Amino acid sequence: MRLFILADSCFDIPSLIIHRKILDIVLAGQSSAQLHFYIVGDHVPAELEETLLSNEQVSVLKTRPAERLVSEVTNAMVLHFGMRLKGSASLPQYFIPLTYPNIDHTHSIWHRWKMQYLFNQFIKKAAGVFMKNEWAGQFFDQHYKKGAVDFQNAILPLAVPPSFEWINLSETKSVLTQGSNYFLFFSHPDDFVATLKEFSQFKKWQQTTMAMVFIFDSTKQCDIASELLKGYKYKESIYIQCIDEVKLEWIAATYAILCSRMNFNKTSWIQWAIHYDIPLMFDQNCQLPESWINAGEIFSFSDAMALSNHFKLYYKDEVYRQARANMGKEWLHNLELIAPPSDYVHIPNDLKP
Repeated sequence: MRLFILADSCFDIPSLIIHRKILDIVLAGQSSAQLHFYIVGDHVPAELEETLLSNEQVSVLKTRPAERLVSEVTNAMVLHFGMRLKGSASLPQYFIPLTYPNIDHTHSIWHRWKMQYLFNQFIKKAAGVFMKNEWAGQFFDQHYKKGAVDFQNAILPLAVPPSFEWINLSETKSVLTQGSNYFLFFSHPDDFVATLKEFSQFKKWQQTTMAMVFIFDSTKQCDIASELLKGYKYKESIYIQCIDEVKLEWIAATYAILCSRMNFNKTSWIQWAIHYDIPLMFDQNCQLPESWINAGEIFSFSDAMALSNHFKLYYKDEVYRQARANMGKEWLHNLELIAPPSDYVHIPNDLKP
C-alpha cells in the first residue's frame, strides 16, 4: 500500500511544522509492513531526507517524478496539509489541517478569500479530514455547523524532537541575540507596543542584558513591528523574526516562552517547548481548551505591570521558573496517559486506499 505524503502546503504553515509532522506519521506507521511512504516535495531539507531514507519504507520524490508515478500506481492514497498532487484525483485524499486560512487578518481580502476557497475545496474533496487534537476540534466546531463537515478525531503520536548539547544552545544565542539570554514571544503587532513598554520597566529594574525575540506569523507583521520599534530605548535588546525562520534550537535555548492570541496552529510549538523544559506564559486571550489550561501560566498580558512583574519573577527566581516548567511537563505526561476513544482514527495505519 502506497501513501503519498505532500511536504508542501499553500497555507501559511512553517515548513518545520510540516516536516516534523511527516516524521510523526512515518514513525507511527513504521510497524505496518505493507505501508510504503512516498514523501513528495521540491524543498525537503537534506537533513530530513537523510533521516527519512534511513527507513526502508520511505522514498523521497520531487514533485514531477511523483506526478508521473502516482498516475501509474494502484493501491495508493494521498495525505496532505493543503496541497494537490497532479494526477492523483482518482485516489483517496486525506487532509490534516494544521492551520486555518484566516487566522492572520493582515493579509489582503482577496488573499484571504482565495485561501478560504481552497481550504473548503480540500475539505469537500477529502476522503477524511482529521483533527489532530482537542484544540483543533474546538476551533472547527466553532467555525462549521455540526454535521456539515465530517471532521474526524485522529491519533498521531508526537515524535520526540532532537536533543541539543549546551554548546549548540550557546551558539544559537550567539547567532540569534548576540549571546544574550532571551524571552521568546509568539506575538501579534497589536500587542507589540504594550509589550515593549512592559519590557522597558523590566529593563529599568534589573539592568540586565536579557533580550526579547518576537515571533510574528508573516513578513508583513514583521515589517509592521519593525516600523513601530523605531525610537525605542532598548531596541538593541529586541529581535524580530518570522515564524518561518524559527528552529527547534530557538525553542530549546530560550528562558521562557510567551504566547498571545495563540490558536490551535501553534500546538506543536507548545509541546516542543515542554519537551525542552521551557516554561510557558499564556495571555488570557489565547483560545485554550479546558484540557490545555495547565500547559503553562495564564494571566492577562494587558493588565498594567503584569508582564513586567512576570519578566522579573522568571528572571530572578529560578525555583519558580523551574516549577512552571515542571507544571507543563506534568500536564503533557497526564495528557498522554489518557486513552483515546476507540473511534479515533490511527494515522496512518487506519487509512484505506
